[in-house]
Amino acid sequence: LLRGLGGTEDVARTSAPAGALLVALDEALVPLVSGLGDLGRALRHRLVPAGLDAADPAVLELETVATGHALRPLSPVHLRARRTASGILIGWTRRTRLDGDNWELAEVPLGESSERYDVTIHGGGVPLRRLTCSAPQALYEAGWETADFGAPQATLDIAVAQLSEAVGLGHVRRSLVVVA
Repeated sequence: LLRGLGGTEDVARTSAPAGALLVALDEALVPLVSGLGDLGRALRHRLVPAGLDAADPAVLELETVATGHALRPLSPVHLRARRTASGILIGWTRRTRLDGDNWELAEVPLGESSERYDVTIHGGGVPLRRLTCSAPQALYEAGWETADFGAPQATLDIAVAQLSEAVGLGHVRRSLVVVA
């Protein structure tokens, strides 16, 4: 059973009770929205069993609100940190929602109109420093580390998310990373 596909890894961590129903989706699944203009709009759906009339009492009607959840960039992976003379160079590997299944590619397609990331350094569970960058790495300057912690750190609590012009902050990867 594959879970966490299509940007749903955050909800895939939740457990299901023994005996829970499983819904298998195939190519017949189609999007319920036609574009970004549908986001946030209430949509009414009528589910009509095959062979029945739309006025049949078995027809189910429901209202949904389209969200941008499936459009959010996937969380980066392989967070790492290396101390340099200028500070700590934080790096990661980005992932993509689009056309990323080709194992021959050196790097997956961007999947966004531009490459931007939000990086947050935490201390004691509290955000201390927020950085933005346009490549899968950011420099946490030595002066910032001293100002934030008072001394060099052996590990950093780092959160990284790719940014989307269409839907904003992507899924966040947060890890305690050893500074090499």
